[in-house]
Amino acid sequence: MGSHLDRNSATDPLMVPTREVWEQMSPVEQDHKESSIIAALEQEFNLMGETTVHFDSRASATEVLRRFFKGKGKTAFIASDLHTLYPGERAFYPDLLVVFDVEPHHRRSWNVMREGKGLDFALEILSKETKRRDRVEKLNLYARLAIPEYFIFDPELLTLHGYQLFQKSYTAIESSQGKVFSEILGLYLKVEEDKLRFSVPDGLEIPFANELMHQLNEKLTRKDRVIADYARELAEEKQRTLEEKQKAKSARQKAKEERQKAKEERQKAKEERQKVKEERQKAKEERQKAKEEKQRALAEKERADKAEAELQRLRQLLDLKK
Repeated sequence: MGSHLDRNSATDPLMVPTREVWEQMSPVEQDHKESSIIAALEQEFNLMGETTVHFDSRASATEVLRRFFKGKGKTAFIASDLHTLYPGERAFYPDLLVVFDVEPHHRRSWNVMREGKGLDFALEILSKETKRRDRVEKLNLYARLAIPEYFIFDPELLTLHGYQLFQKSYTAIESSQGKVFSEILGLYLKVEEDKLRFSVPDGLEIPFANELMHQLNEKLTRKDRVIADYARELAEEKQRTLEEKQKAKSARQKAKEERQKAKEERQKAKEERQKVKEERQKAKEERQKAKEEKQRALAEKERADKAEAELQRLRQLLDLKK
């Protein structure tokens, strides 16, 4: 997208003051002028609108480049549709701009007279309304402004053209296997569906945000599976431990019961031995009693025999007297 490049009207609300005029303005006047230019640009942008394909292509390229250079630790300011002011030129807004070695803080515009430097890289995404401006007028404008590289992407025809500044004019950058190399970015660009795919010189492609999200979801899914597996293993281990404890408890209870049973059996055996001992004692006493009774019986028999003998003698004496 971009503005008309007609510079003939002195009352053009998009015309940026020359550096000389700008420096003669007070800070308040400079802010007022910049605000009026931005307001005019925003009105033009709102009137033009954009398709979803255009928006997605622009937003994707911006997000990928911001993420890439931030990850590389390279200081770069990357913006899309940002009001861009060059001295003595009509203000415009590239679909994507890159400026290196400046802090990537929030800006409402890129004002070359405030920033002290111009753009390093510009990208325009063609639409039906901007094809001629982007291919012809912007090509001449960006060369005049000495922007080192300018790329043009057509999401309808799926074409990509890169231009490099050489002696105040652009020369086309040759493509190789559908890829165009940007020396400024240090990256290859190629058309992939309706977006631009960026890749490093060794061929590694920089993933889109949705691809990163997919990778993250896969990692989270794998992580969830690992957590679920671990939780299951932990639960199984806990169950095994519980069963082992229960088994050990049962074994201890059984051992206790067996010890109690053994104790009872020992007690019973002791009682049996005591009973046997008592029975032996009783038998011994009975034998002793029987022996004593036998002795008494022998003694009684002996007395009876003596008495019988004495009675026999007495009888014999009686018989002699008769």
